[in-house]
Amino acid sequence: MGPARKIFFVMLALAVALCVGSVAQAQDSGFVVENVPNIIGVGVGVAPDYQGSDDYTGMAAPFGRYTFENTERYVQLLATTFYVNLVDDPVMRLGPLVNYRFGRDDDVDDEVVKNMEEIDGTVEAGLFAGLTFRNQRDPRKRFLTSVEFLQDVGDGHEGYTISLSARYWHPWSKTVDVTIGGGFTYADDDYMSTYFGVSPADSTRTGLPVFDAEGGIKSVKIIPGIMVHLSRSWHVGGGLRYQLLLSDAKDSPVVDDRGDSNQIVATVAVAYSW
Repeated sequence: MGPARKIFFVMLALAVALCVGSVAQAQDSGFVVENVPNIIGVGVGVAPDYQGSDDYTGMAAPFGRYTFENTERYVQLLATTFYVNLVDDPVMRLGPLVNYRFGRDDDVDDEVVKNMEEIDGTVEAGLFAGLTFRNQRDPRKRFLTSVEFLQDVGDGHEGYTISLSARYWHPWSKTVDVTIGGGFTYADDDYMSTYFGVSPADSTRTGLPVFDAEGGIKSVKIIPGIMVHLSRSWHVGGGLRYQLLLSDAKDSPVVDDRGDSNQIVATVAVAYSW
C-alpha cells in the first residue's frame, strides 16, 4: 500500500472516528476543552487497506482548527476534509466543506482486488450542518448531531453521500472525558458502483462475479472514545470505530469474497490547544 493511501485512510478514520480537531464548541467528531478555540495535533492508527478490506495498515495524519476572535465561526481541517462554519451561534453549525477522496490502485494488499480497474482520486464538495446541546451546569456534558452532504466534483465516482451522526460526551473525572457516538452513511448508485461494483472487464481479470452495486445505506458505525487532558494546553485521546457495511456494499464480491463487512479503526492522538 502506497504512502498516500495510508495517509488517506488514517485521515478518514480520524475524521469520522475520534479526530480531535474540534476542541472548543466541538463538532460531532472531537473533544471539548472549554474556552480553547484553536488546536493543532497529529493522530496515528490502524485501518482497513481500502473500503471493505480485511487487511490492515498503520497510518498517521495531522489536524487543526482556528476560531475567529469573538465569534463561533471557524475553519477546520480534519484529515482530507476542510470545513468552514459560517454561523456565529453557540448551538448551530452550518457551512461548506471540501474533501479529497483517494482512489484504489494496485498498491492494495489483496492479490485479486489489485487487478481490478484503478479508481482515481477525486475532490468532493458539499455542505454540513449540526447542533450542539450543552448542559448548563456542566458544559463538558454535551450532545451533538451532524449531517454532511458530499458530491463528487472531480469525476472520480460522480456520485454523492449523505452522512448523519450523533455523539454524547461525558466527564468521567476532572481530567478525563468519555464519549460514545454513532451514525450511518447513504451512498447513491454512482458511488456504490465505483467502489463496490465488479464490471465485466474486472470479472475477466479477477475471476470475481459481475456485480452491479446500487445505492442504499452503505454503512452504520459505533464510535467509543476517551480523552485525557494533561493540562489546559496538552491533550491525548484514543478511540475505536466499528463500522458495518450494509446493502450492496456488504454483498459486493470485493467485500464478501475478498474482504470483510466488519471494519475496525483504532486511533490515538496528541493535541496542543490555545
